Amino acid sequence: MRQLFTISGRYAATKDESITPQVSGLSWSTRLKGFGICLLLAVVLGLIAVIIYFVSGDISGFAVLYSFAVILGIGSTMFLMGPLNQLKKMFDPSRLIATIIFLICLVLTLVSAIVIKSSGLVLLFIILQLIALVWYTISYIPFARDAIKKCCRSIINI
Repeated sequence: MRQLFTISGRYAATKDESITPQVSGLSWSTRLKGFGICLLLAVVLGLIAVIIYFVSGDISGFAVLYSFAVILGIGSTMFLMGPLNQLKKMFDPSRLIATIIFLICLVLTLVSAIVIKSSGLVLLFIILQLIALVWYTISYIPFARDAIKKCCRSIINI
């Protein structure tokens, strides 16, 4: 917990910077259980999506289940951080572009599968979704983005 000090010498506000704010009133144990259940559901839906695609070739079913799996995966972290804190972090300037690209690709995946029914577009948008999600995720690891950028630059300059 950090207190902000004003020019007048008074404490202006208190800002909670912990990873698990107690806003929701859930215990740490309950948060972990919620996280685990959502993450498990995400993995199971993802596997079912892949099985549906390979067994029946149903691109619409695959795209819908896969998209819900990804949403549940992201939603699982809301149990750890709290929904408002998660949204703040998602739309933080360092993650804003990755978040927007991910959300746009998520919508375009569903539109491509349900409305357009184009397997190629679904695959393209799922790949872009995955890249944006990975870029978003590594933003939580100190210096990971910089390391990846350096590796890519050294590969390109070869």
